Amino acid sequence: MPACAFCHNPANSAEHVWAAWISGILPSTRYNNERKQGEARNTWTTARIDQTARVVCEECNETWMSDLEGRVKDLLTPMLRDGKKTTLTPEDMWLLSAYAFKQAVIGNYQSLALMPEPIFTRAERERFRYALIVPPDVRIWISAFQGRARFSGLSNLRYARSTNDPPPLNDLDVYSYTYAAGHLVLQLLAYRWNSVANRGMRVEFPEQPAYWAKACQRIWPTPNDPITWPLKYIGQNMIDAFVDRWFGQILLRS
Repeated sequence: MPACAFCHNPANSAEHVWAAWISGILPSTRYNNERKQGEARNTWTTARIDQTARVVCEECNETWMSDLEGRVKDLLTPMLRDGKKTTLTPEDMWLLSAYAFKQAVIGNYQSLALMPEPIFTRAERERFRYALIVPPDVRIWISAFQGRARFSGLSNLRYARSTNDPPPLNDLDVYSYTYAAGHLVLQLLAYRWNSVANRGMRVEFPEQPAYWAKACQRIWPTPNDPITWPLKYIGQNMIDAFVDRWFGQILLRS
């Protein structure tokens, strides 16, 4: 049995991609669900939003992961269910960033066949388990989505290596994870050098184009001032472009 994504215990527990409480607060209706891994896309329609992944252990699932879900539930319920206009404080954004990172690790572990090893190091994942510390080189944004169905569930990851670029960029793995539940969208961007010799090199994250800034706001690293959500909704015809928006724009930092 493979190891838990966050510790050395066996991954003997099924973690919900969309938490059970999310399924409980959203109405029983027609949901368009989508999970994308690289170029492979899996779509399905269900009466409820629900999927599990056996990538964590019972101890993690029933302790700190359950506590994190409990902490975000009150904040997220009116956002993902109703799209309610919400003022997010820096503390709120930190909490949502922790939630997004947890989901991104789970998505990464669901798709290890696409990459040689997890995008986040064991030390980063265990540090998160102990103290909910999101790695500083990660970037996370929040947005809102309204697709063909009234409510949707998205778990879309993109993984790429710049094999056609000159060294050292041909050693760089880039990972993007986009998660949606109801009207809420969270997107994470991270990178990893494969060669140990390059792992001290920093990468420059570009600022998002003004086009996306009209609908999407950065929450990690957490800004000092509150933000208001949502701005504008991302529609069904733009979600693929949003998922893929960072590829080909990563630069080295001197």
